[in-house]
Amino acid sequence: MSQSFRPVKEVWNAQSSCFVEPEELIALLHDLAARLGTASAEHEYEDKKAVWLEGGTKVLDYMEADERFNAASFKDSLEEQGVVINKNDLTTLTDNMRSLAKQWRSSIGEHGELVFYIDAC
Repeated sequence: MSQSFRPVKEVWNAQSSCFVEPEELIALLHDLAARLGTASAEHEYEDKKAVWLEGGTKVLDYMEADERFNAASFKDSLEEQGVVINKNDLTTLTDNMRSLAKQWRSSIGEHGELVFYIDAC
């Protein structure tokens, strides 16, 4: 069986509080990717989870400027998937993500990916 390895350059950028449970945040990130027709993947490390999103620029453009990036839209979509989430907490989260999107642009990888580490919330 062939395997490979590579060095990884990690850049820690501005963080956000989760405001919601980690599983809810992860579901939101996957939902966001699905809305944009881009791939997403989840990886677990010892003390955190990572959510990888293809098309980081597209993701951040949506966060910053699209009117559909709001709590009401995500609440309905997540509830259709069985994820029950507090709307006020979700509003705080989406507003915070929108305000940080510009800063997060410097975290887009050389292949256009955007990775979020989710520490214990």
